[in-house]
Amino acid sequence: MSIIDTFRNLERHGFVRLRAEPERESYFDVFGNPETPEERQEIIDQINLHGCWCVFSEFRGDDGRWHHADSIGMCAGYQNVLDPEENDYVCDLMASAVNALEMQMCI
Repeated sequence: MSIIDTFRNLERHGFVRLRAEPERESYFDVFGNPETPEERQEIIDQINLHGCWCVFSEFRGDDGRWHHADSIGMCAGYQNVLDPEENDYVCDLMASAVNALEMQMCI
């Protein structure tokens, strides 16, 4: 079973989740300015169209609360930032949530 299938199954049962929040930092403060004004404008257009997100993976703890497993910020240019076929980081985030849940269950 793939990590996506495993995650989706656990997600259906309320054990893991992904969520996205708007990024709080400026894209250009983190990555600096591109070489040309055209490149800068292209990035601005993408952010205006699709946003700039911080994506979190979480697992439900024994206490019933959500706990942080992993996250990645500055996700810009994605139509669906939570789609593992579009955002390559999502599979790693899913794996982190599954692993954290498994670790909790073994302890």
